[in-house]
Amino acid sequence: MRNKKGQALIEFIVIIPVFFTILFSAIDLGNIIYKKYVLENELDYIVELYRQNKIDEMNSYSNSKAFKTNILSNEDMTTIKLEQTISVNTPGVNLIIGNPYKISVDRVIYNE
Repeated sequence: MRNKKGQALIEFIVIIPVFFTILFSAIDLGNIIYKKYVLENELDYIVELYRQNKIDEMNSYSNSKAFKTNILSNEDMTTIKLEQTISVNTPGVNLIIGNPYKISVDRVIYNE
C-alpha cells in the first residue's frame, strides 16, 4: 500500500490559493456593499441640508467625510450625487473591477 500523505499535501497546496482568493474577494465585496450603505445614509443628511438651503454646511460636511458632491439643477428637479472611491486589495479582483473602485449614489428632488 502506498503512502498518501504526499498526495494530500499537494492537493492542499493547490487548493489553498483559490480558497484565500475567494475569501478575500468576499471581504472586498462586503466592504464595497457596506461603504455604499454608509454613502446612502450620508446622502439622506446631504439632501436634508440642501432642502434647508444650508449649502456652506453641506460643502464642509462633504469635505470632512471625503466624498464628492455633485448638484445638477434645472427648473423641475435637482439631482444630488455623492461619489467615493474605495481601494480593492484582492489581487486579480482589482484588475477585474478596477482599483480604486468608485461608488456613487444619487437622489432626485423635485423643486417646489
